[in-house]
Order: sequence, then structure tokens, then C-alpha cells
Amino acid sequence: MRKLKHYLMCLAVLSLIMVSCSKDENPAVADGSDEVATLSFGAIVNDMLKKPATKQAMEEIPECSDEAPAYVHVVLTGPEDVGSMENPLMVEINPTPGDYDGDGEDEYFTEYSSDLELVPGSYSLEYFAVYDENDNLIWIAPAAGSEMEDWVDMALPMDIELGAGVKKYVDVTVLCFDDRMVNLYGYLFFDLEGVEAIELCIFGNWCDESGRHYVADYSVNIWAGTDNTGSVLYTGENDVLTNDAGEEYSDPLCIFLPDSAEQDDYYIEISIDGEIVRQGTFTDSDVKELFDGEDAVDYYHFFAGCSSADTPDIFQDNGNGGPPPVIDEDTEIYIYFDSSGSMNSTLAPLQTMRNTLLKDALLPLYGNDEDEYDAKVRVIENGTERTFNMLNIEGDTPDGNVIAIVFQDEAETVYHSGQAIWDENSTRTPTFDSDMSTFRGRLASFPMNYYRGIIFQVNTTGHPAFDNFEELVHAVEDGTGNYSGANGLSDRNELAYVYEINGGDTAQYYTDLLVQTLQDLGYDL
Repeated sequence: MRKLKHYLMCLAVLSLIMVSCSKDENPAVADGSDEVATLSFGAIVNDMLKKPATKQAMEEIPECSDEAPAYVHVVLTGPEDVGSMENPLMVEINPTPGDYDGDGEDEYFTEYSSDLELVPGSYSLEYFAVYDENDNLIWIAPAAGSEMEDWVDMALPMDIELGAGVKKYVDVTVLCFDDRMVNLYGYLFFDLEGVEAIELCIFGNWCDESGRHYVADYSVNIWAGTDNTGSVLYTGENDVLTNDAGEEYSDPLCIFLPDSAEQDDYYIEISIDGEIVRQGTFTDSDVKELFDGEDAVDYYHFFAGCSSADTPDIFQDNGNGGPPPVIDEDTEIYIYFDSSGSMNSTLAPLQTMRNTLLKDALLPLYGNDEDEYDAKVRVIENGTERTFNMLNIEGDTPDGNVIAIVFQDEAETVYHSGQAIWDENSTRTPTFDSDMSTFRGRLASFPMNYYRGIIFQVNTTGHPAFDNFEELVHAVEDGTGNYSGANGLSDRNELAYVYEINGGDTAQYYTDLLVQTLQDLGYDL
């Protein structure tokens, strides 16, 4: 937040200067009725962009509009209410500015408006915004409690006392408006030309090693676009409180984001104790899906280090942004081989691949340290046929990052039948349900780019079980039949699926296949 506030100090600050006066102080404005008070506005542009000390700092920050102000929107409450947030009062600005106070800056004054002849009394200015002639919002007075309030002399609401027969001018300070920072001005909804605000609420849990859930103390950063180089839309932390019983609790953290008529992309990082636990690109449609349809949940609920997740994980990288995955000295590569017996001829070439050709391809990524490669890249024989337990690296959570690779031809009867009548609509096995639930929960807990997985479906023939396994993997990938939703992986993007590969082929064949698949997953090899 400090960083953002330093940026905001460099924003062009536009002061609408109103001079308070009465009949006695200024006879020229004392010709009205003593029974009403008249309110008018004048504006002077104090453009910080003209100052050399701030111009360089502004290079990456949107500048103020060069358009001249044409009218203002005003909302007042008091003895007479004037306008509302849904329908504010519009008051035109005199199009001819002048340097009325001799400071070298142009001042703008509003035209007379009978709607601002008011019953004397105590009023509150609730909303003040300035538009150009094309109906674009260019300046706005921020609300108290907003991220912007520190950069004005007086945030709204502002108390105004109106005496009988007085024409009064009120000091209001406004800031440049940028719709990409819509959340920071303190208003819950903007009905602008093509821009509204969409609400995103987030709630988080973390789990200790025993699996017990706790309220997460997390921070959130959101940028416009598909990575963290765009304009900052939000940065802040949730509040974790303690009740009288000493129990911690927290409300969802709610954020307002700009939502235009077109698709809007946002990039988010959620961190706990400085470690990013969720990261990636999402869209306005992703946010709306949290509130619509049969799976509506009202807020995004993430779990860090837990074995289950209750809501769609929309903040995993969707392939449209974020940094690519990498292989380096900290990358663990698990190559699982189904050693149940039907594809034994594939083991030797996989071991040769690991010891020679794959080593040649990956060794530079391990700093040309053979000991490091040998410790981190291994072929593991596993005869359980529990594909998703192997993809889950059997519950291991190594430091660094992980690639889990499974070479397998069937999973009879742990996941599917060996009968020819089996298909995607057949009843799932309890072992499959258990392994899939655990695997999905782990995927949801991993930071982005910590994990990637590959299933190589080996094309063994001569028994229905081999065809059934291929159909099972397709159903899990596509989310069809009894493998849709949380019973499959169609909503996850960390995995690759390669079908009908040869069993018992050469080490070169498997090396080429693996390198190409890693490249398809985004690795730079």
C-alpha cells in the first residue's frame, strides 16, 4: 500500500477552489432573497504534471485528461436533498476560464442553477464529480475511508453550513479519475460510460500439518491485465480478529474492480507470510460465475496447505498470463513407471533415457551438476496402478517445484473394470474417488508453477482393460460422464495428457516425447 500511495502522490491533483463569502463581504452577490442560500462552485486546475520534479515519476502512471471540464455531478443531503447517487444533480460549468485570483492558473465557475437555491441549514456534500463535454468523468472527490482520502484536504462527505441570503462557495479537492483504479476512490458503484464496478469477495483458510483449518491472515494485490506489470487496482490485507472466547475470525475481503462492456482481465497474487499461495489471471466472467448458477457461493474461498477446496479455483494461471514454469536446480522430477507387469519392456528404455539423453537435455538447467540432476530426477517403479496417487507424488511435498510423470497402460480393478462393457458412465471406484479428492485438494493448495503433471497412456493391446484405461483418462481430462466437475480434472490446467504412446520403444523415442510435452506445458528447454 505504501508503494501505491507514493504513486498517488505523483498523480495530477486538481483542486476545485471555492471561496466562502457573504452579503456583507461581497456586495456583488448580495442581491438574492434573504430566505434562501445560493451555492455555486468555482474550479482552478493545479496540474502537478507541469512540475519537473514529478514528471519523471509520472511516466508509468496514467495522466489526467487534457479535456476541459463541462459540468459537475453533485449530491447534497440536508433540509433539502439535492440529487442522489443514482441520479445526481448536473450543473454546467462556464466554458470560459479566467485567472481570477492572479496565480497564473485557470479557474472554472459553474453556471447559476436554481436547484442550488436552498433552504438555509446544515448540509452534507456526499458526491462531487467533474465531466468533460463527452460525458467522461475526469476528476472526482474521493470518499472518506478510501485509499485515496489521504491525498485530498477534505474527503467526502463534507459538512456545509448555509445561512439565509448567503451565496456560498465551498473548497472541494478532487483527483484525476482513472477507471482502472475505480476501487480506490471509495464508491461502491460507478455507472459510467462503459464502466461499472464488479465486486469480488475473498475468504481464506490455511491448514497446519495435521490438516486443521485456521482463518488465513493474507494480503491481496490485483493489477489490470494479465500480469503484475499493469496498473495497480488493489493492494491490501484482510483483518483477522479475536472474539471474547479467544477464537480468531475474519469477514470476507471485498474488492471492487472496473468492469467494462468488453472482457476485463485481472492479475492477482494472494500471499500468506510473504509467500504467494494463489496467483494468476482471471476475468470479470470468472468473478460473475461465483454469484450465478447452481454453484453460486458469493465469494471465492481458497485453502492453503489443505486437503480440500470448496469453490472453483479461478486464480490458478489459465494460460493467458503469468510467468512460465521453470526447471532449475530445485526442480524435482518424478517419472513413475507402472510396474504391475503388463508393460515391463518399457522400464529399461525409460531408465536409459533418464541416465543419458534426458540428462543431456536437462543438465544445463541443473547448473551442469550431475549430482544435483541424479538426486532430483528419478524413475520410480510403482505397481499400485493408482494413477492420481502417483500424480500426487504419493503425498510428498518437496521444496522447490515438482513435475510428476506417469507411464501407465491400465488400472484394473483399482479404477475401472476389465470388462468390455465399462465406460465413462460406469460407477467410479472408492479408490478413484479418494485419490482424486486428495489430488484435487493438493492442486488447490499449491502456488502457481509449483506443480505440473503428465499422463502418458501406453498403448498396450489385447485386453479390454487397456481400452478402458484410455477411456478413463479421456473422461477425466474432458470432464465427461461420471468424471465431470470435482470427479475429474477438466478445470485444471497443470496437467498434460498424451495418448497411445508405444510400449517398449527406444530411449530416444521417450526422450523426444517427454521434451516436447514439457515444452507444451510452457517449459523453456
